[in-house]
Amino acid sequence: MKILSLDDHPLFSAGLKESLSKFNPDFDIVTTLTTNDALSYLREHNDIDLLILDLSMPDMNGILFIKTLMARGFQIPIVIMSGSEDLLSLQEAFKLGVLGFLPKAWSVERVAKALMDIKAGDMVIPDDIARRLNRMPKYAMANTQTSLSERQLEVLELVRKGLSNHDIASTLYISEATVKSHLQTIFKILDGKNRMDCVRKAVAAGILPSAL
Repeated sequence: MKILSLDDHPLFSAGLKESLSKFNPDFDIVTTLTTNDALSYLREHNDIDLLILDLSMPDMNGILFIKTLMARGFQIPIVIMSGSEDLLSLQEAFKLGVLGFLPKAWSVERVAKALMDIKAGDMVIPDDIARRLNRMPKYAMANTQTSLSERQLEVLELVRKGLSNHDIASTLYISEATVKSHLQTIFKILDGKNRMDCVRKAVAAGILPSAL
């Protein structure tokens, strides 16, 4: 079973690879530390049986990375392995087809069994997480924007061209306050550190074309 692990913590990644390989020699673990590294590996190899993904990646959040894989035509079973229990993100991940959530606090034995169960076609969700997800209002995700609107894409394209908020407002015939509101949403969805970081992440995810 060939597994690609994407986690930005080198010590955790190395420990996961070593412990799982020792527990079950049939596990062939490839570790990557950035989403770009993972995408590069997937472009060059088509033999991955499962992707283990940390939701909290510094260069691109896990939900956006899953959407990037889907947009680029990759069809890989995915399981989330994280120390975070962000229920909204987990709900969105399961909506996108993720097959399980494995807490980082789990023992190697429990993780190994879960991976084999997922390979066999089962979903794996800890009971307490499943109960909390089931208690969430049905409208929770409907009221949580997870992708950019057409207007926000227009704003982001103008940001890439170097326009100020005032110039963007004039170009799109909207108020500066509306521009700022769109930018706040863009920053949140793309997990951007600044305006150009949002542009870079949007290009990497295929949301914006790579060339003007």
